[in-house]
Amino acid sequence: MNKIKLLPLMMALSSVAIAETSSQTNMSAEQTSTAVVNVPTVPQTAPVSQPIHDGVLPQLSFEAQQARAAELSKRADYAYEQEQIRQEQARKLAAAEQKVKQTVGNNDLLLSSTTSKVYLDNDFSPMWNDKSATRQFLKEYAAFAASGVSPKSAKALQQILNQPEGLARDMLLTDSFLDYLYYNKNVYRNANNWLYNLGSYSPKAPSGEQIASWVKSVKSGSSGQFVANLVPRNHIYQETVQRLFAMSPGASISTKKATKGKSKNVAATPVDEVAATGSSSFYKLALNAQRLRIIPSFNNGIFVNIPSYQLYYFRDGQLALQSKVIVGREDRRTPVMYSKLSNVVVNPPWNVPTSILTKDIVPKLARNPGIADSLSYEILDGSGNKVNPRSVNWSQYLNAKSIPYRIRQKAGDDSALGRYKFNMPSSDAIYLHDTPNHGLFSRTDRALSSGCVRVAKSSELASILLKEAGWSAEKQQSVLASKKTTSANIRSDNPVYLYYVTSWVEGGKVYTLPDIYKLDNSIPKTSISWNKVKNVI
Repeated sequence: MNKIKLLPLMMALSSVAIAETSSQTNMSAEQTSTAVVNVPTVPQTAPVSQPIHDGVLPQLSFEAQQARAAELSKRADYAYEQEQIRQEQARKLAAAEQKVKQTVGNNDLLLSSTTSKVYLDNDFSPMWNDKSATRQFLKEYAAFAASGVSPKSAKALQQILNQPEGLARDMLLTDSFLDYLYYNKNVYRNANNWLYNLGSYSPKAPSGEQIASWVKSVKSGSSGQFVANLVPRNHIYQETVQRLFAMSPGASISTKKATKGKSKNVAATPVDEVAATGSSSFYKLALNAQRLRIIPSFNNGIFVNIPSYQLYYFRDGQLALQSKVIVGREDRRTPVMYSKLSNVVVNPPWNVPTSILTKDIVPKLARNPGIADSLSYEILDGSGNKVNPRSVNWSQYLNAKSIPYRIRQKAGDDSALGRYKFNMPSSDAIYLHDTPNHGLFSRTDRALSSGCVRVAKSSELASILLKEAGWSAEKQQSVLASKKTTSANIRSDNPVYLYYVTSWVEGGKVYTLPDIYKLDNSIPKTSISWNKVKNVI
């Protein structure tokens, strides 16, 4: 093809310059501009970008015009060359996809295009020569596939198990590994959907940077370490996964009768043998292993396993506090989430959330506005002015989604938040707090709140955190007695994990909990040859 040439343009610019200096020309500035812009171009034999009409060009000196014209020509050439490169890359990738499909035969790929590009970029060299990396990956991928989070991944695993050694199996391994790499890197931020709304996960390609990092490890002979680094360090996760490979999905195994701790502090049921109901217990354990992978090792922070109704506070690997808790009831569930404590509020007032206001408090005020005084409620209008609760017709707001008032309960012994509130950033306005009704902690079923977590030993927890913030025991008691709302910022790193795990292995024993939110009801039973899995790992 003929590229855009500068010679005709230069000749035209030269003639313009001569005309501008001739005293015999009557050409106006406007005509000059027109003459320069309408430069004849060399006929093209292949499609290219249209010549760029540059309004700046006629205003420049002759030398500047030459430089500018050269720049415009380079831009056109560059755009054309890039398009040619893009088309060539697309052609090569299409050919690579065809070659990969021919190699894997009737097997289906989860990420055909991305897998094909990996082999195209690496001259179709095998990626799984390291057998230890292969075994480690298949162990993790099998645990993932058995969980039911991704039925497609279970099918992909079975294809690998059925495929003999060779390039086809290598490609199937790579395809599944890309799926696992994407899942591993994104499950943390998508846990509420993928792990608690089964069927919502869909395989996608990991980032180019992640793929490049893995390929680099393969070429350097460190792929085994790369795969090992993807395995969660949580020892409970590792124990739980290890137990799966001692089980068979359809096995019927005897169990011990359920037992409870004397103080009922431990709500879990320990089982000496593996599964209470055979197949269903296997899949439940597999799913909960995936829920455990987003929890770090229990070294520092506050950990609340929602269905256990227990809080554990660890500092430097040591259990500093264990406490019973109350969590959200079925219709107002405590969410699975991660946050960090920001401050402790002593004598906190309670700003009633809109949902509780409309669903709970307005109906009570409609029946008896006098309860506002007995419960120390302050009614505030949109400007923050106090309103007499008896002056409002609460009945008109019984079915309203919002009302033009907000309610704040004064701090005190009868406050819904008790004497302490433990703030942490949360899009759902979830936090930990005390409660005036400690009698509820004696109940076995403690899914009773509107979503926040009530802590039985809130005073002990506050003492630990306030001491870290520089408060003495005397100052804590003095502020409490004053009934003045006072806040203390958290100085130490205190992550908070609210999670939902109903079955796990710890210390060689399987523990089970009641599925209080019925999140385990629809676990699919995947079709995987588990004996083949055990043979290859």
